[in-house]
Amino acid sequence: MSEQAAMMMSDSAKDAVMHMAAMTPSPPPSMSMSPAKPKLDLTLYLVTSSSLLPPGATLESHIEAAIKGGVTIVQLREKNLDTAPFIALGKRVHSITKKYGVPLLINDRVDVALAVGCEGAHIGWDDMEYTTARNILGPTAIIGLSVSNLTQASLAASTTTDYIGIGPVFPTRTKPDASTPLYPSGVRQILGLIHSKRPELPSVAIGSINATNLQAVLYKSRPTEGLPLAGVAVVSAIISSTDPESAASGLLSLYKSPAPWAPPPPSQSTAFTHFYLPLILDKVVTIIRSIKEHKPLVHHITNAVVKNFSANVTLAIGGSPIMSDNFEEAADLAAIAPQSACLVNMGTSGPAERRLYALAIRENNKAGKPVVFDPVGAGATGMRKETVRWVLDECGYVDVIKGNEGEIRTVAGEGIRMKGVDSGAGGGIDELVKVVKGVAARERNVVVTTGVTDVLSDGSRTVLVSNGHPFQALVTGMGCALGSVLCAALAVNKDDKLMSCLAAVLLYNVAAERAVKRDGARGPGSFSVAFLDELYEIGEICARGEGGWLDSVKVEFM
Repeated sequence: MSEQAAMMMSDSAKDAVMHMAAMTPSPPPSMSMSPAKPKLDLTLYLVTSSSLLPPGATLESHIEAAIKGGVTIVQLREKNLDTAPFIALGKRVHSITKKYGVPLLINDRVDVALAVGCEGAHIGWDDMEYTTARNILGPTAIIGLSVSNLTQASLAASTTTDYIGIGPVFPTRTKPDASTPLYPSGVRQILGLIHSKRPELPSVAIGSINATNLQAVLYKSRPTEGLPLAGVAVVSAIISSTDPESAASGLLSLYKSPAPWAPPPPSQSTAFTHFYLPLILDKVVTIIRSIKEHKPLVHHITNAVVKNFSANVTLAIGGSPIMSDNFEEAADLAAIAPQSACLVNMGTSGPAERRLYALAIRENNKAGKPVVFDPVGAGATGMRKETVRWVLDECGYVDVIKGNEGEIRTVAGEGIRMKGVDSGAGGGIDELVKVVKGVAARERNVVVTTGVTDVLSDGSRTVLVSNGHPFQALVTGMGCALGSVLCAALAVNKDDKLMSCLAAVLLYNVAAERAVKRDGARGPGSFSVAFLDELYEIGEICARGEGGWLDSVKVEFM
C-alpha cells in the first residue's frame, strides 16, 4: 500500500486492511457478495465528487437521477471523507444502486468497500497493489485499475483486473494531482497495447469528457486492432448538472449514436487503384458538377491577406463564400445551409481566434458539417505548434488537415522549424507518404499535403497528384484558397472524403496548368486572373457531364 493510501485511513482501518491482506485469497464471510461476478457495463460510468454538486442537491438524489438517465456503473470517489462517514454514505448510495441493478465501486478504499458490501473497488496506480486488493475482496469482486501511460497499461493488462481506466484524456480540475493528459491519440495507443496483452480486457476513458467531446474521444481513440473503449467515465458533466437525469440521458445518446461527421465503413469507399481510374474520374466530375448545382456555403475563418482571393475562388467554382470571424454567427452558419463546410485557417492566430476555432469546430461537428483545418506556418513558432496540438486534441474533430510538407510534418510531431509559411521540406516522397498516412491514421481523417507532388491519404488509401504549375507558389493566398475548394467538395460529398479531396485537388491543379497552356499566362499577375477563369470553365464543363479536361491528370495510387 502506498503512503498516500495509508494516510487516508484511520489507524484501525489500516490495521484491519493489513490483517486481511495477510489472510487467504477467499473473501471474508462478512462481505455480502454473490458467488457470481456482477455484470459489468462500463458504457456510462459515473464518478462522484460531492464538492461539485449544485447548491441544495444531495449526492444520493443526484446518483439516483443519473441512473434513471442511463448511468450503468457508479464509483464513489470522496477523497475528503473520514472512514466512518464514508462507510455511512456508501451504504446509503449502495441501497440506491442495488435497487436499479447498477454496480457500486469504491475509489481506493478497499476497507470501505468491504464495510459497505458493494460490488467492488477501483484503485489508482499509486494506491494499494492489485494483488492485495484482489486477495482482500475475493474473486467475484469487480476491481478496476487506473493507468496513465503505456508502462502502467502493460503492467495492468498483465493482471486479472476486470477493466482498465485510462486517463486523464484532457486536463481536469476534478483531480489536481492528475497525470499529463493523454488526449484521444494517447488513449488509442494504450488501447492497442492492451489488445496485445489481453485482447478481451475492456477499458473506460476518464478526464474532462463531456457532451462536446465525447463522440470525438470515441472516434479518434478507436484502435486499428483491438477493442474500442467500452465506455466513458464522467464526473462534472453529471455531478455539476442541475438536471443529472437529462445530462446522463444526453451523454448516453451521444455514446450510442454514430458521430454525424463520421465517414461510412471502408467497404463503401471507392478502391483507389488504376483499375478503378475511370470510375474515380467519373466521380470527380460528379462532385464538381454538384458544387455548381448546390452552391454550398463555405464559412471561412481565415487570415485577412487571403480573404478576397479565397472568396473569388469559391465563387468561381460555384460555391457561396462567407468570411466571418463573429462568435455569435458560428452556430447559425453551421446550421444555415443543408450543404456547407467550415474552413479554419490558422494564418492569423491569437487568443480570440483560438476561441473562435473551438466554437466553430464544435458547432460544425454538432451539425455534421465538414471542417477543413489549415495549420498555416505550424512549425514557425511555439505558439503555432501549441495551437495545432490544441485544435486537434481538444477542439473536436476535423475532417481534413491541409498543409505543405513542413506544416504536416509539424502536425506529425516532427521538430520542423519553418520560416514563416515556407514548407521546410524533409526527405523524399516515400518518407513523406509514410508521414501523411501516419497522421491520417492517427487522426482518423484525410490529410492533404501540397507540394510539387501532392500527397492525399485517409490512412489506408493514398494517392499522389503531380499536376499543377510553379506559378501557384507565387500568388498570395493560392495555397490557402485550396481549403475553400476542399470545403465545397466535402459539403456536397461527405460519403467518401478522400474522393472529395481528390476532386478538389485535381480541379485546382489542372486549372493552374490550363491557365498557362490555354490562356498564355506569363507571370503571377496574369496567372491569377486566368486561374480563376479556368476554375469557372472546368465547372461549366463538368456541369455538362464532360470529363475531357481530366485527360492530362497525373495520379499514382499507393
